[in-house]
Amino acid sequence: MSAPIYSNPIVPPGDKPIIFVLTLADETTQNNFQSSHARLLNEFFERATVRHANTAEKAFSLFTQCSQPHAVFIADGGVARPSSEIINQRLALYAACGGIVLFGGLFAASRADDLKKVFKQTWDLPWEPGSFHRTTLSLNEGAITSTIKPALQTSYSLKALHLYGVQKNESWYLPTQDSVIEEWVPRPGPITDFSESPIIYACYGSGHVGFIGDTGAEEGTVRCILAMLGILIR
Repeated sequence: MSAPIYSNPIVPPGDKPIIFVLTLADETTQNNFQSSHARLLNEFFERATVRHANTAEKAFSLFTQCSQPHAVFIADGGVARPSSEIINQRLALYAACGGIVLFGGLFAASRADDLKKVFKQTWDLPWEPGSFHRTTLSLNEGAITSTIKPALQTSYSLKALHLYGVQKNESWYLPTQDSVIEEWVPRPGPITDFSESPIIYACYGSGHVGFIGDTGAEEGTVRCILAMLGILIR
């Protein structure tokens, strides 16, 4: 079995890590993220020093002020805009040099073409948009270290975009033989692809890149986000 790729960066006791939160889409999407992910944002502010940028230019300026933040959370699909290409390249370089970049929030609600553009053109990742449905997933213990395992739910139901082309040890949650599609159009049914996952964390150069397909921020998902950003256990 492959070893877990998760690593929780060490933050000195008493210090709050710096987290960049980027919302680069239109104003309506940004407002939707703030309202739908209010609990997550409260967790961020409690556990970290949050620096926010709502344009690509402001995002780039954050890196001039702090070239090595603890992690970066990309909250929507605005990073796929042509005007965001430079900051997208900067994010890939940051991750390759040891940083953590997590695509979450409303990012998974982007058009499939935009997701492919970000994953393929800039990040050179093999990930592809797959199924979108609600199902109950179970923790893939082979991808999780014993340090954070007790803090994550063993299984939970979530409605999310799943990706394929993902290595098993990159998938934190996966369907099991007991999983069924609980909510989908046109109707519920059996799971046919057991390799797709909506909760992903992969090595990228010396750093990590992650993807969260749940745009509704279920309790289990919030815990995963905090863990991937290295601020769950403090």
